[in-house]
Amino acid sequence: MIKSVIEGDKLIICLEGRISSDNVEQIERKTEDILQKNDTPFLFDAENLSYISSAGLRFLLKISKKRKEKLTVRNVSLEIYDIFETTGFTNLLDVKKKMRNISIDGCPIIGKGAMGSVYRIDSDTIIKVYDKAEDTASIEDEVQKAKEAFWLGVPTAIPFDIVKVGDKYGAVFELLKAQNCNDFLAEDISRIDDFCIRYAKLIKSIHSVNAPEINLPRIKDMYIDHLMAIREYLPGDLYNRLLDKINSIPVEECIIHGDLQVKNIMMTSDELVIIDMDTLSKGNPIFEFAGLYMTYITFDVHEPDNTEKFLNLNKYAAEKLYYDTLKHYYSDLNSDDFIKLSGTIKALGLIRFMFLIASLGIGLPELRDIRIKDSVSELEKLVG
Repeated sequence: MIKSVIEGDKLIICLEGRISSDNVEQIERKTEDILQKNDTPFLFDAENLSYISSAGLRFLLKISKKRKEKLTVRNVSLEIYDIFETTGFTNLLDVKKKMRNISIDGCPIIGKGAMGSVYRIDSDTIIKVYDKAEDTASIEDEVQKAKEAFWLGVPTAIPFDIVKVGDKYGAVFELLKAQNCNDFLAEDISRIDDFCIRYAKLIKSIHSVNAPEINLPRIKDMYIDHLMAIREYLPGDLYNRLLDKINSIPVEECIIHGDLQVKNIMMTSDELVIIDMDTLSKGNPIFEFAGLYMTYITFDVHEPDNTEKFLNLNKYAAEKLYYDTLKHYYSDLNSDDFIKLSGTIKALGLIRFMFLIASLGIGLPELRDIRIKDSVSELEKLVG
């Protein structure tokens, strides 16, 4: 009827068989005994639960109230979920349906990033498989962000399911007959001029969405945290000058994707649609371009084939993607203002770059020191 196992840092209490007024008192005593012996976060697993009566529901609610937290019940079958939903318990408890198991054998990869890989399941659906997610919390957060962005009018793929893929987790998105824009350009680089115009329009359409009511991190605060993390590498008062630079950037409520490079843009019919919403935030648009400067420009400086390996585009195509899109986006600025803006974006991009290589250890270890040294030199020039 009930047993427990440790899974990572969580206690999993497994509900089995039928729970009714005939055995609920015994199950409650057993549960309390398990909880007294284990002072760790816990949740209930209902994978092998075949029936639960109102007495069983009251038992779960009692445990939830006693712990003063919303209880999680996972792996609930559709039949059991109907009982929770009909009685209103899906509002009182965190009830998660049992995930489908999906095979990606033979499915083509259409995108790959730091968090995982994107596969096409069929002509209408894609799945993002996460490499390092130990549970579904971060995936649920990304799916929720994607839904909120879609409701606000951001052109993004529609997520509708979280699934198991072997021993990993995945999120399923509806994306009709789409092609990754990275592949689109790699197939015919002569398309790049027209694409940069469309790219700038796409970014503007995302930034036109203001979201003061949505609980998203502020990207300005994230960059201040990045700067704090690399402070030990910044000589003299460079840290303070850079901090003043960031603080001088006007606060805005625009939606910011945060990683809007071409591998995260899909072309469906004749529309550009964005994926990978885990970096979603809000703030000033120049932070969006800081992320693009870092992706398209910085890594290639000491590693000339980096963009070729990562984007399947040579460094000149990557530079053109960045600079032409920036010019189209800020086409209304005069040349002096554009130069100043470009310098600020470059400084922010270098801060992000240093944070990744110095604090997170991303990139080739043998290039770490020279990258830090040259980035500091560039930053000195930019805010000198």
